[in-house]
Amino acid sequence: MRRLFLMAIFFAMTIQTKQGAASARSIMGSEQILLIFQNESSRQRQEVVEVDLQTICQQLGISTNEPLVVENRAGQEVGYQKTYDGKLLLYVSLHPNAKAVYTVCKGKPAEARSYVYGKMYAIRKDDIAWENDLGIYRVYGPALQKSGERSFGIDVWVKNTPALVVEDRYLKDYEGNLLEDSLRKAGHTAQLGEIDRLTSFHLDHGNGMDAYGVGASLGCGAPALMKNGQLIFPYCYQAYQIHDNGPLRFTVELTYAPNGDGIIEHRIISLDRGSHFNRITVWYDGIKQPVALASGVVLHGDDNLVLGKNYVQYADPTDNPKLHQSQIYVATLYPEGVEKTCLLEGGLNHGLGIISHYQGAPYTYYFGSAWSLYDIRSQTQWQIVIDEFLANLKQPLTYNITK
Repeated sequence: MRRLFLMAIFFAMTIQTKQGAASARSIMGSEQILLIFQNESSRQRQEVVEVDLQTICQQLGISTNEPLVVENRAGQEVGYQKTYDGKLLLYVSLHPNAKAVYTVCKGKPAEARSYVYGKMYAIRKDDIAWENDLGIYRVYGPALQKSGERSFGIDVWVKNTPALVVEDRYLKDYEGNLLEDSLRKAGHTAQLGEIDRLTSFHLDHGNGMDAYGVGASLGCGAPALMKNGQLIFPYCYQAYQIHDNGPLRFTVELTYAPNGDGIIEHRIISLDRGSHFNRITVWYDGIKQPVALASGVVLHGDDNLVLGKNYVQYADPTDNPKLHQSQIYVATLYPEGVEKTCLLEGGLNHGLGIISHYQGAPYTYYFGSAWSLYDIRSQTQWQIVIDEFLANLKQPLTYNITK
């Protein structure tokens, strides 16, 4: 009886708190609007949707920097994100040919769970690494370039958990390296192998690992100009700015040093909750005459390469196939189109999408990955994910706002 009595008090206090919050919003004079999303396709959809933030706030009579509360049909508060470029993001799930209705008003939101995260890791030669609930990516920084290591492209770390794990992997690997160095200096080398097995992010400790080979290649999805039919690999980024960092989208802007022809590359990369694919927009300063622009994936054996009209996809065997016995599925997608997709041989082979007469203007495409030990179990299933993603881009979810 005492337990039931305490539970009743708890629920009463919870209801009073919610009613008090609603009353507070009413006292502040904040109006409510309805945000109605429509899925006009015959496919089940679940994705991050963009709404113009300025329009929302104008309807509510508030400024864009004032806080909002968003609730679903059941009156449950849902997380959202305001982006650096003026978008309001919501994660929406919709049946085929269905609608979803949300209420938006001014108010103090509860803290939302974050599904994305990224940062620059000075402890690992200026890597920038970011993740969502499905995958992890990284690009290499100035400290690594100064070391002379030749790693150019975009790296993939696999995971099999929705939890955010990158920071923990970096810290454990770093602490393991420090311990190994101290033991090595003291002449105690017998334990080095065991420490590496326990701490290295190149081994799976229960939630994934870094088992994707990049080196002097595009890795997964990096862009590159071409000269005489060969890739001009970008090196490590020179400057960066993180624009968005959750809870639903991570966005980073990267600037690269001028190449031998004085051409400067810029990238904006974003990754959303629940997506296997990053959105990348690339542009160049200093192109004086049309050149070829390529992007794609590095190959470690060509048997699993699939070239489509507007995509390149591949099942990578990992950097140690005999040990890992799994596949990393990678792809680049071209909803704006390319002139051709092809196999480029020489050195590390690549599957590429190429635009032949490119003059430097912003170009947007997508790159992404999955792991056979997580939610995508085969290359056949990976192809289905690619086809549906491209179809969804052609038929985005729509919305309207009413009071």
